[in-house]
Amino acid sequence: MRGPRGRTAGRVPPDGEELTLHELALLAGGVWRVAETALARMLLDARVEIDRHGMVRVVRPRPRDEVEAVLLAALGPSGTGWLGAPRSAFGTSAPACRLEQGLRARGLIVGGDTGPDRGRPLLLPTWLVVPLLILLAVGTIRVAAAVGTNGGLALLLAALLPSLAAFVLGRFGTPPDPLGPMGPYWRPAARAEPLLAAVRAGAPLPPGWRLAPDALAPAGRTTWAAVAADGVAALGRHHLTTAFHGAAPRPPRPRRSTAARRPEA
Repeated sequence: MRGPRGRTAGRVPPDGEELTLHELALLAGGVWRVAETALARMLLDARVEIDRHGMVRVVRPRPRDEVEAVLLAALGPSGTGWLGAPRSAFGTSAPACRLEQGLRARGLIVGGDTGPDRGRPLLLPTWLVVPLLILLAVGTIRVAAAVGTNGGLALLLAALLPSLAAFVLGRFGTPPDPLGPMGPYWRPAARAEPLLAAVRAGAPLPPGWRLAPDALAPAGRTTWAAVAADGVAALGRHHLTTAFHGAAPRPPRPRRSTAARRPEA
């Protein structure tokens, strides 16, 4: 099987296997890590603002690539929203599907295939679904009243039809497991594991591997490759780590002894 640029799957080119920032993030943490890394890069470029509660605000809507374009578009015309919206939107986007298929064609990921589900967009935008379901319920009641149906049956139909429509939209418009960063579908191939371990440890890359310039670019005191491998915690910004992953649990306090001290003899 031939991969991109005529490569044979599983075979390393003579000049070494190159990974872009998005490819490295996908290997290390799945589609959510790609979104996380891209949003962090836009934050450091002062193109978005992210507070510790997970609220995103677009400052300069200038995407560098199609991944950032999907993330910005998910925030809607207002340019504000919670982190969950762009992360979920990217997980069901065509760029995410292309990234996964490209790595699979190169033999860098193995295991179950998500098929068309990962790249299938929502059937309708989220902001449009609720009004349509309300209109469907109201229309059902009016039609039932017009044909002489009793009120109880009309209310039952008004509840069942929108529920059925919501089920269809949810079943056929979203991936099987939108909550997992990678889900049970695939895992990095064995030959990619030494690369991921080296990037996470800050060690030299194994022979036959190289990273694209966008992954080697500095991100504060670290590189974007480290952010892709370990997540936004590598940036050392507490509010950003809290926004993406929640507040870290506080260590338990040591228990104080309640036993009364015996008087010294």
